[in-house]
Formats: sequence, C-alpha cells, structure tokens
Amino acid sequence: MNKIFIKNKVKSQVKSPAGFTLIEVMISLSLFVVLILLINSMFTISQSAYNKNSNLAELTQNARVALDRLSRELRQSETIVSSLPPTDTDPGNPPINQIFFQDGHNTSLTTYILYRLEGTNLNRVQKAYYFNNEPETYVTYNSVDQAGNSPLELIISDQTVGEYFNGLEFWGASGLVNIYIKLAKNKNLFELDTMVYSRNH
Repeated sequence: MNKIFIKNKVKSQVKSPAGFTLIEVMISLSLFVVLILLINSMFTISQSAYNKNSNLAELTQNARVALDRLSRELRQSETIVSSLPPTDTDPGNPPINQIFFQDGHNTSLTTYILYRLEGTNLNRVQKAYYFNNEPETYVTYNSVDQAGNSPLELIISDQTVGEYFNGLEFWGASGLVNIYIKLAKNKNLFELDTMVYSRNH
C-alpha cells in the first residue's frame, strides 16, 4: 500500500511541458504587427523624403544649367528683337514667354537665337536669314532685297536645353532683361528669377 502511494506521489509531481496561452499568442502577434507597421511607415517616410530631395536636386540642376546658358547669351546679344513689356504687373501688357535676339558670340555671322517652351522642354533654336541669290550670306531678319522681298529663314539648330519647365517669362526695359522660370516634377515645384543686362545697353 505504501509503495503504491509513493508511485502516485511521484507521478503527481511530474509537470507537463508549458505552452503559450491564446492571450499570449494574440499579444505577441499584435506587437509584431505594430512593429512591422512602424518599420514600413519609417521606410515610406524616408523613401518619400529621398524622392523629394532627388526631384528638387534635378529641378535645381536643370534650372541652373539652362539659366546660365540663357543669361550668358543674352549678355552677349547684339540686339534683342523681342518687344519686352517694362514690368510683369501690367495685365494689359503681360510678360512674354519666349525671347528672340541676335547672337553676339560670333560677330562674323549674323545669326539669331530663340528660346521657347515646347511642352515641358526649354528649346534653343538658332536661326539665320538669307536671300536666294546669296544663300551663304546671312542677313538681318528684317532685311529686304531690291525687289522688297523678305529673307528666307534657315534653322541651324533646334535643341532641348532644359526639362521639366512649367513656366517661362521675360520682361524689362533699357537693356535690362528679367527672366522668370518655373519647373515642376512629381508635384515638386522650383521657381527662379534673375536679371541680365545686354552688353550693348
């Protein structure tokens, strides 16, 4: 009788392996889900910030390169052909969105440069004018021959010098040209304006 009692007593002291309760499992899963959501949120925020900075850097680079070239060529221009409004505040005479001027870089040839927007691209067009009887001699855009005919137009080059442009404006007086540009990419905006004096004023 005593032996049986001892055996039963030993058996009752042996514990079954411990497991997780349903509540513990649910709490663990909830914490795991919250952690994943936090990590995902942090990744999304940092990715968004990276994309925004990358877009702004690209817009800034586009604006700087295009504006440097445009400003340099306007400073060297022989004549600004486009009629510029004196201010950007007169609704009856608003700023123009393209500019046409005589190239002053190579004075041995009479050529002209036109900056204009084509969609979201800033294009630079180099032109020359000539008469049929002397196609190798370039003349001013407003020349006339003996019969009173206007010259023919020759497109020397037409190239894109900037992307993501959303606005382009020119105004000024007495040789001072104001330039305003606006660029946009993926809801990021970049605006810049500057003033340039033509060398012949």
